[in-house]
Amino acid sequence: MDIDTGTIQRVRDALLQQGRAAPEAGDESADHGELPFRQDLLERFTPFAETMFLVAIVDGHEDPAELDALRGAMHMLTANQLPADALVDVYQRCKHDLAQIGLQQYLERIGSQLAGDRMDRETAFTLAAAVALADEQVHGAELELMSEIAGYFGISSKAAKTLLAEI
Repeated sequence: MDIDTGTIQRVRDALLQQGRAAPEAGDESADHGELPFRQDLLERFTPFAETMFLVAIVDGHEDPAELDALRGAMHMLTANQLPADALVDVYQRCKHDLAQIGLQQYLERIGSQLAGDRMDRETAFTLAAAVALADEQVHGAELELMSEIAGYFGISSKAAKTLLAEI
């Protein structure tokens, strides 16, 4: 699977730009509205964040560019309605859950959360590809995980190639 396509490069660049401009955890002073709204938004965003986090950490290295791309995706998907601390919380929970249940069960869980909406599955897959490419090199573990994500998300290899090339 070739994720280093012009399309994914453009998505990566947009995410990196957003992520580098976004405040770091603890640096925010904006009012982010009522807690129930934020909780609903966080629940909606979490499967996307978890998918991207898995790709970012699968090679055993937490690359700053990949984390910037993740932060950018969070801010873009939530229209800056969640504080950066929320992403840190999701990240810590992701690492914990991954250690507890393992990669395969984790992918099954995320896939089942996104199962009802093809666009959500494809969006999560595409964002994960952009995160994998954020450091400008795609490791074998990241490529293998991208294939597994496609499988768990019900994205055929033909559809994956289309998504990676023609968003």
